[in-house]
Amino acid sequence: MTPNLDTIILGHNQFFGVAHLSSEKGAQRDQYFSDVKNVIRMIEFSQSLGVSGLMMSTHPRAEAICDLIKKSKLRDEISIYPLLPYIAKYVRQANEKGLTNMVMDALSGASAMQKIGMMLKGGAGLLTKDVFKMMEILIELELLLFKGLKMRAIFLHQALTDLALGLDLKDVFLFYHEFIPKKFGAEAAYCTFNTPMLLEKFKVYGIENPIVMAPFNKAGFQMTRTLPENEKCLRENDLRLVAMSSLAGGYLKPREAYEYLFSNPKIESVVVGASSEAHAKETFETIRSFKKA
Repeated sequence: MTPNLDTIILGHNQFFGVAHLSSEKGAQRDQYFSDVKNVIRMIEFSQSLGVSGLMMSTHPRAEAICDLIKKSKLRDEISIYPLLPYIAKYVRQANEKGLTNMVMDALSGASAMQKIGMMLKGGAGLLTKDVFKMMEILIELELLLFKGLKMRAIFLHQALTDLALGLDLKDVFLFYHEFIPKKFGAEAAYCTFNTPMLLEKFKVYGIENPIVMAPFNKAGFQMTRTLPENEKCLRENDLRLVAMSSLAGGYLKPREAYEYLFSNPKIESVVVGASSEAHAKETFETIRSFKKA
C-alpha cells in the first residue's frame, strides 16, 4: 500500500527569501534565514507542533541546512520532500558553459568515489549525448546533499514539468516515474502550474494516481485555467494533490483559505511556509481544524 504523505509539509520559500506579494518582506526573510541556525530553529519548532514533512529545493543554502539536520535529532524525525533541480542555477550554467561542461562542473561537489561511480555509469552518456544517462547523473548529483535523510517523495520542478508537458515528452515522464523509486526508494512526484493538462497527458502516458504539487486556493492565484475547471479536474481524476500557494501569497487569511481548501477531498497535503513561530502556530492549528492528520 502506498504510504500517506505528511498532511502538513513545511515549505522552503521563506528560507530562501521568497515572498510573492512583497520584495521587501522577501529581503527581510532572506537576511534572517541566511543564518541557517534560524532555519533549523523554525524546523524544530514546526516539528514540535507535529509537522514532520519538509520541502527542500537544491538551493545553494540547502546543503548547510541538510548538514545541520543530519547532526540533530531531526534526522530521524522528519521526512524530506526534495524539489529538483534548483532551476536558476542550471539555466545560468547551461547558457554560460554548455550542458556537458555544466555536468562536469557539478561533479566537483561529489567525493572521489562518487565521481568515479557516476562517470563509469554515465560516461557513455556524456560521449554519445544519451539524454537519459545525463538525466540520471544530474538527478543523482542534485540529491547527494539529502543522502542519509528520509526522502518520501521527490518532486520534479514546475519549470521542467510544464516544459515537458508542453513539448509532449512522454519518455521523460516515464523515465522519471520509474527511475526515482528504483534508485532512491522514494515516490516520483511532479510540481505543475497546470494540473488539468498534466492529468490529461498522464492519462495518455499511463501514469496513474500521480502525486502532484500545484497551486490550489480560493483566489485562483497562480492557477492555470479557471478555479471551477480545476475543481472539476480534482473531482473527476485520481491524484494525490499537495496544495501549494494555499494562502494566495498572503492574500487569504488562514481560516478562509483552509476551510475552502479541505472541502476538496482529493487534497492529501498542503505545503506551507512559516516565517515566525506565531505564524507557524496559527497556520498549523487552523489547518488541523479542517484537515485531520
